[in-house]
Amino acid sequence: MLTTEENELICRVGPGTPMGDVMRRYWHPLIISDELPEPDCAPIRARLLGEQLVAFRDTNGDVGIVADSCPHRGASMFFGINQECGLMCIYHGWKFDVNGNCVDMPSDIPGSNFIDKVHITAYPTVESAGVIWVYMGPKEHQPPPPNYIFNNLPADHVIAFRVPIYCNYLQSMEGNIDSTHLGTLHVYHQDKVPVDLDSDKPGYPSAKFSLYTRAKYRYARVDVQDTDYGFRLIAERPTDQGNKHIRTNCLVLPYTAFIASQRSGSGGVLIQVPIDDETNQRVGIRYNVKEPFTAAERRSTIEQGALMDPVDPKKRMKRIDNDYMLDRWAQKNTVLAGIWPIPEQDYALIETMGAIYDRSKEHLYGGDAAIIRCRQMLLSMVRDFQEGKPLPGLDPSVQTQKIRSEEIIIGPDDDAWLVGADAGENTVRGERLR
Repeated sequence: MLTTEENELICRVGPGTPMGDVMRRYWHPLIISDELPEPDCAPIRARLLGEQLVAFRDTNGDVGIVADSCPHRGASMFFGINQECGLMCIYHGWKFDVNGNCVDMPSDIPGSNFIDKVHITAYPTVESAGVIWVYMGPKEHQPPPPNYIFNNLPADHVIAFRVPIYCNYLQSMEGNIDSTHLGTLHVYHQDKVPVDLDSDKPGYPSAKFSLYTRAKYRYARVDVQDTDYGFRLIAERPTDQGNKHIRTNCLVLPYTAFIASQRSGSGGVLIQVPIDDETNQRVGIRYNVKEPFTAAERRSTIEQGALMDPVDPKKRMKRIDNDYMLDRWAQKNTVLAGIWPIPEQDYALIETMGAIYDRSKEHLYGGDAAIIRCRQMLLSMVRDFQEGKPLPGLDPSVQTQKIRSEEIIIGPDDDAWLVGADAGENTVRGERLR
């Protein structure tokens, strides 16, 4: 568990907070590229780390992320007109480009040079993997752009979506690295029936056999190994034939989780971006190295990941005010959670903990090894940063493009730490890199 003071330290992310200062040294996925579909389209609202922002795509196709408040007298730039390479505030006509420079001031007297003295807060952006990324820290400390495997693939090999979650980012992130909940929260009753038993041998099992194994062996031995980007966690379950079912997730600090999947050329990440102290957004990115996604795959992934309310598309359809459309009959007959699809099961549990859960009340066990290590690292990040020490994952030599997760069966005497160590991870169990 954490003390109340420690909990506050790593959960509060607004301007001027210790964790907020740390977060601002990283790139953040803010919006999906399709939300700004064409040059000079309407601007949209956005929010990140407690700051209210406006995003727009200018005449040249470049993306600007600027403060919502006009530097003149604070009017909202959301109502501005996006045209001719700038966003114009409709209060007095002051216009700003994607770099925050004032490029027009028609309400000022002719011959004045006041326009040269005015800027709006603007943040650098990078567009890749179907996402617009933003950096909010000091210019002199701006790291290289994101360089994961999905940042290096053609656009049609990647699917990206974002969905609002109504609680602190840490609750969401901890759910992504919690391997033991898979044996309860995400189990369908049919998963308990033995299937594809010929998959029980070293190599890649069928998806159905993996579900059966997780449903039968609801526990897992969880071990963690530090890396230069965060850590790897391995969840090990026995199989009926005495082999070991291995799921390896990778946590890239401060909040990106590579979710365990077979290394057949595809995979996905869940990125829990702090909107403010009490809300976050899940940016999900799924990638396929070998071939493009079909239109049906793209549609299904987005619909499953972001089940939005048709009456109010900015809200999720299943929420705390409708008990996530819980089905008590289904709990006993089809799916233990009584809620579906799978992402909604996660949202229901983490949101009902409250906006910021009081971790001083917890009772953690061995299955929480990754969660414990994550919190230790976040606390260390804050304290190291305050002492001027470097933050993890920002060194350009870290091979983030090689980070992979894994789900595989290995033999009873095989070493799980030798599986999938491609991004410079040490293969010795328990050995710390830092």
